[in-house]
Amino acid sequence: MNPALVYAHEVLERLEQAGFQAYLVGGCVRDRLMGREPADYDVATDALPEEVQQVFPKTAPTGIQHGTVGVLHPGLMTEVTTFRKESTYSDQRRPDEVTFVTSLEEDLSRRDFTVNAMAEDRKGRLYDPFGGQEDLARRRIRAVGQAVDRFKEDSLRMVRGIRFAAQLGFVLDKETEAAFELAKMDLTILAVERVAMEMRKLFRSASPSRGLTYVWQHELVHFLPPFIQWEGVSKAPDVPLSLLDSLAGVEARWAGFLMSCGVDQDRLIPCLRSFRLSKKEVTAIATVFQLALATKTWQEERRVKTAILLHGWDLVQQGIELAGGMEGRSFTEREEQKQQIQSWYDEMPVLSATDLVIDGRELLQATDKAPGSWLGEALHHLLHQTALGDLPNEKERLIEEGCRFGKKLT
Repeated sequence: MNPALVYAHEVLERLEQAGFQAYLVGGCVRDRLMGREPADYDVATDALPEEVQQVFPKTAPTGIQHGTVGVLHPGLMTEVTTFRKESTYSDQRRPDEVTFVTSLEEDLSRRDFTVNAMAEDRKGRLYDPFGGQEDLARRRIRAVGQAVDRFKEDSLRMVRGIRFAAQLGFVLDKETEAAFELAKMDLTILAVERVAMEMRKLFRSASPSRGLTYVWQHELVHFLPPFIQWEGVSKAPDVPLSLLDSLAGVEARWAGFLMSCGVDQDRLIPCLRSFRLSKKEVTAIATVFQLALATKTWQEERRVKTAILLHGWDLVQQGIELAGGMEGRSFTEREEQKQQIQSWYDEMPVLSATDLVIDGRELLQATDKAPGSWLGEALHHLLHQTALGDLPNEKERLIEEGCRFGKKLT
């Protein structure tokens, strides 16, 4: 049994022994009903946060102001949250006031979608006051109660609904989808970081196109940060959204999505930065975007090998895959191209400077030169020559070429 589930059941048992109600809630219940293994398990209880802290010897106040206490286990944590109801959302993100309650149903009623508003007790009995199990069977995402009310409380729930549709392969319930038109103006106040987090999850899903289709159908790009800051966002996707589903890499999906928005190379970096992604993410996505446009590269062995040295095999693979999709190549054609480039990659005797049979210290000794920027340039030159097959990975030949190259730099 999954250790996270074992620990969660221990938490349920300890709380019940202490005289409290306790249930598994939310996404873990949904995933279990779908036959999936949840990544973690959340617990809801009528015990107050301070009472939870008294029941368990090791806890962490992970969100105690909102009723959440983390129960610590060896290498894992189970989040335990007190049943609560929420007041109005003045900032359309957080409730103005949280009130602890003793009713499980009242707690479940504040949740976003019915498939996330179910609970399960320690004996496996399901509590489903809003029809979440039926919605799972119908493969639909439906808001708890009035959808417009849920979206007015926190407009990110519209983005989450889109993301859940992509992750689960579901469709939006008609009334829930209709509420987009009544609430989408509120998207403008969302923090970009929250949108970016949902986008990351969306691009890791099985079918991003399923969610992104709703973005264009309801013109959400005209309301959703950071798109509202961009100029010239396409009214219809410039790249078929179905292409994103066929791409294995997250960076390629980001790049393909930007292309579908009409982003060109001149606006690429500013648009990526507007999501406030990490520098590493921006660099990787931009690399795949640019590689996909360099279609001539993939016809020439030396260019392909040079690209692998510069950017790494994973990003080059993603660039090739995206390029093939953009060009409308058939699956067979794309597979043949991948196999050709895979064979070139397999032929490369070295992929990094650490694969060379000499290192910088040995090259310094051989040249009797002082350390400096030339050394890095020389090692890069040796790597390039060896990777392309122009120089054998043999110590004597590498030192000879390194000395020649070093003299050329002085």
